[in-house]
Parts: sequence; C-alpha cells; structure tokens
Amino acid sequence: ITAGAMILPSCVKEVRKVSIALKNIVITGDQEALLADVVGTIIPTTDTPGAGDLKMHEFVLRMVDDCHDVESQQQFVTGLSQLDEVTKKRFDKSFSECSLEERLALSGELEEKKEAGEKKEVEKMSEGKENQLPAFYSIAKRHTIRGYLSSEYIMTNVLVYNMIPGRYNGCIEIKDKNDLQTVIG
Repeated sequence: ITAGAMILPSCVKEVRKVSIALKNIVITGDQEALLADVVGTIIPTTDTPGAGDLKMHEFVLRMVDDCHDVESQQQFVTGLSQLDEVTKKRFDKSFSECSLEERLALSGELEEKKEAGEKKEVEKMSEGKENQLPAFYSIAKRHTIRGYLSSEYIMTNVLVYNMIPGRYNGCIEIKDKNDLQTVIG
C-alpha cells in the first residue's frame, strides 16, 4: 500500500490551474493556455510585445466573466473547446502545436462572412453540435484588441498617453500671427 501511494502521484497527469479566479465561467488551465495562444495569434509579437506577452488572455477571461451574460459566456467556453477539436481534425495537432501560418489560416476562416447557402470548412468540421466558434472568436478578438490598446505598456511606450492633453501656458506674449498659430495649434 505504501509503495502504491508513493508511485500513484507520478502516474497521474498534472492538471494546470487557472491563473485568475473566475466567478461565472469554468475553464481548465489547458483551456487558459489555449486562449493565450489564440490572443497571441490575434496580435503576434513583432518589434513590440504581442498580446500573449502582455497576458491579454487574463483580460479576456475577466471581461467575459464579469461583463457578459450567461449565454455569451456559454458560447465563449463552448467555442474555446470546439477550437481545439476543429484544429485537431484539420491539422492533426492541437492549436498550440500549429505554426503561425496555420493559426492565421484558421482565424481567417473564422473572420470570413458566411455567404448565403454556403457552409464554411470550419462549420463542416463541428457538425452534430451547434457551432460556437465564430461567437467565441468574435468575443476573444474584441477583448484582446481592447485590452491590448489600453494596456500600460502600449499607453506608456507606444502611444505615449498624456493624462491631461496639452499644456497650460498662462502668460504668452503674442506679437504676430505666427505666434498665435503656435499657441493654438
């Protein structure tokens, strides 16, 4: 019994924990890592940090948990699960294992508008249950962009946000028209 108790923990797969406390939605640590890869695909790393580097997946989770209704939250969680299923069927590997080109191709399909009567490849892959991928991707993309553009790094290093726009110069002597343009404009 003692030997079994010592060996058993090494046989059990370690379960990742979610990094932030959520009240309304339930996701696993693996789903959080998948979402981190999705936001990293939406805004990849270039000469500036990408959304994954700035941990925008935590912002997306917080926004979905706090600001969306129950139906949207359910669509988000279901779509997140369906994303990995669709990716495995299409590329024979998980979304995290896909190259950036494969991820971008899949996200491009999700962004395309559906033509009348035409079924997209993505929708064909998840038949048998309602496809929540477009709803998930729409929510994830909207909150990723919003969080990224309002992040501390972007506001201070890229956009150079000034708390109070302009400066107040109370006493400026105006001698000619050009000085007036400098002060106003």
